[in-house]
Amino acid sequence: MNITKLIGGLLSAIALAATAADFDPQTGFRVHNYTQPTPEQVPGGTTIDARQAHVLWESGALFIDVLSITTGRYDELDGTWPDHPTRMSIPGSLWLPNVGFGRPEDDMQAYLQENLAERLKTPNDPVVVFCIDSCWMGWNAAQHVSNFGYSKVYWFPQGTDAWESEGFPMAQSEPLAVNVD
Repeated sequence: MNITKLIGGLLSAIALAATAADFDPQTGFRVHNYTQPTPEQVPGGTTIDARQAHVLWESGALFIDVLSITTGRYDELDGTWPDHPTRMSIPGSLWLPNVGFGRPEDDMQAYLQENLAERLKTPNDPVVVFCIDSCWMGWNAAQHVSNFGYSKVYWFPQGTDAWESEGFPMAQSEPLAVNVD
């Protein structure tokens, strides 16, 4: 599909006040205004709601929290995120901040890819990507995961907001360190 048609269809389908400048013209990823209403679907993935996410969680699917940390980058010496805010998230999920940008840095792409490869046995293992409600980081990251060759990619667009609203358990989360070797 032509990227211009994808962007045009996406924008009209969700009736956003977004402009083409909010999207990368080559990839179609969202690159600006990340906290805006999101579409109902994601290329390369299946959209799920909180109850469907809970079923996948109970079955042991890998959950990736992609909420960004905008207060700073990871420490170049040890890979930790020293200036991160407190984050309550889905228990057992991996918090991989900054992997959902539309124009991700190479180190963030490697960070995402390495963590997937370490935890999934096959490209057919289920992966649930989420953030908070109205966050394009999850939409972008679900496509990154799909582009790495994973076939069971689930996008949970309402993320922790819907999870908590359903009364499902929450746990304090820490961002995983980036491999700096």
